[in-house]
Amino acid sequence: MTEETMTDIAGLLGGEAEDLLSHRCEGVGKELLHLPGSDYVDRVLAESDRKPGVLRHFQALLDHGRLAGTGYLSILPVD
Repeated sequence: MTEETMTDIAGLLGGEAEDLLSHRCEGVGKELLHLPGSDYVDRVLAESDRKPGVLRHFQALLDHGRLAGTGYLSILPVD
C-alpha cells in the first residue's frame, strides 16, 4: 500500500466508515478506568488482599527495562 492509500482511512473502511469513526463507548465510564503510571501499584493494588511480597515483585517488574516507571509492562511469549 502506498502512503496515500494508508491516509485515506474512510476510504479503506468503506460503507462502515461513518459508524466506526464516530463511535463513542457508552459501556465503561472513564471514572472506572485505572490509567497506568509510576504509582500504579500503590494507587490500585495496595488495597487488595495481595501479600506485600507479591506487590513488591510486581512493582519490580514495572520498574525494569525500557518501559520502567511508565506503568506499562510488556511480557513477550518465549518458545
